[in-house]
Amino acid sequence: MKEISYKGWNYLEYAGKVPVGLVLVHQIMGLDDYAKSVAAQLSDAGYWVMAVDLFRGKHPDSFKAGMEIRDSIKKEAVQEALSGGWHLLRERVGSGGRIGTIGFCMGGGFALYGACHESFDFCIDFYGMIENVEEVERLSGPTLLMLGSLDERITPWAFSSLLPMMAKKQKRIDIHLYPNARHAFHQPGREGYNAEAAKDAWSKTLRFLEDRRREAITAK
Repeated sequence: MKEISYKGWNYLEYAGKVPVGLVLVHQIMGLDDYAKSVAAQLSDAGYWVMAVDLFRGKHPDSFKAGMEIRDSIKKEAVQEALSGGWHLLRERVGSGGRIGTIGFCMGGGFALYGACHESFDFCIDFYGMIENVEEVERLSGPTLLMLGSLDERITPWAFSSLLPMMAKKQKRIDIHLYPNARHAFHQPGREGYNAEAAKDAWSKTLRFLEDRRREAITAK
C-alpha cells in the first residue's frame, strides 16, 4: 500500500501484476478498514487498485454524519477524483490495459456515475444507484451489478429504472440477485451482512475481472 496525492485528491495504491486496474470508491463511512480490506483483496488477486478518499480524511462516527458529508460532495468533484484514479492507473497497466470502477453502496453509485462520464472499461457496482439512469448511454463497457432481494431501495430502482434503460441503450449488464440478502450484504459487521451471498458475489467479481484480464492480454 502506498499513499498518493494527485491534483489534490488522496489515493491508496495497491500494487498488482496484471494489466487490469480499478478505482475503488468507499461506502458512506469513508475510506475505512473495510474499504481498505476490499482493496487489499483485489491486489492480492493480482489487480491494481487506486482507493480514492472522497471524504478527504474524514471518518464519520455515524451513518447520519456520513450522509451529511456525502451530500456536500459535488458530482464534478466525484468525476474529477475518479478521472485522477484513471490517469494514475493508466501508467500502471499500460496502454492496452483495462481500467474500471468498483464501489459499495454510496461508492457503488459513484462508481457507476464515474463509469458513465469517464473512459472506464467496466464497472462493478455493489448495491449502488445513480440519479439519472439516462447517463448509462455513455457507458463504454460491461457493468456487474450485485443486489440483495430484501434491499427495499436499490433493488426496486434497479429493476424499474436501471435495467430498462440499459436495455434501451443496448448496454451490457451482468446482474446477480441474492435471495434473503439485504443492503450492504457484503460488509462484515453491518446489520445486513450475509456471509453466503458475500462469498458468492466476490467469487463472481473475481470471475468478471478475470474476463477483463483476458481481454487486456488478447488486445496486446
